[in-house]
Amino acid sequence: MKLRLKDYIAIGVVTVVTFPLLYLIMLFITGSARIEFGPSKEKAAKTEKVQLIQKSARKDSLAAVNSRTFQALRKERSELEKERQRLHEQQNRIDLLQSEVEMQRKMLAEERKKMEQLVMTSDSLGGKKIKDVAKMYAAMRPAEAASILGTMDERLAAQIIRSINDDRQKAKILSSFSSDKAARISKIIGGQ
Repeated sequence: MKLRLKDYIAIGVVTVVTFPLLYLIMLFITGSARIEFGPSKEKAAKTEKVQLIQKSARKDSLAAVNSRTFQALRKERSELEKERQRLHEQQNRIDLLQSEVEMQRKMLAEERKKMEQLVMTSDSLGGKKIKDVAKMYAAMRPAEAASILGTMDERLAAQIIRSINDDRQKAKILSSFSSDKAARISKIIGGQ
């Protein structure tokens, strides 16, 4: 018997269609596959139990997180209160120190006024002494006066020379100095 092309096509279609059906039947027979309608009671119980566990674990974890957060906030609040107290005490110390500094500043100002008065009195007495010394140097010969004044501080020598009343005597004493020293003393006399 000779098969025709139609027969080959029919055998192919039957094979392709029947193989999956036969395969499913075998799976049902061996128990590897089954058909259920709706959720099984065991699976529903397991799912409910898992949801209960998840909800309670979540609530527990949220409670723990909230508790830790509350503890942290309470600790931070107490630390802030301690810091506020410390800053308040420090501000009190600063205020006390500022008042002490202000009192010392006032005392120093009073002392400065007293010192200035003493210096003024001393300057007036010193000015009188310089005038007396200037009279002595004016009575000396210019070379002798210049040799003595040359050993003194230039500012003091300038004050003494300035206090001499006779301008010719001043000029003679200055001419007896070396030219450098005479220039420095003249500069001091001219500047004051």
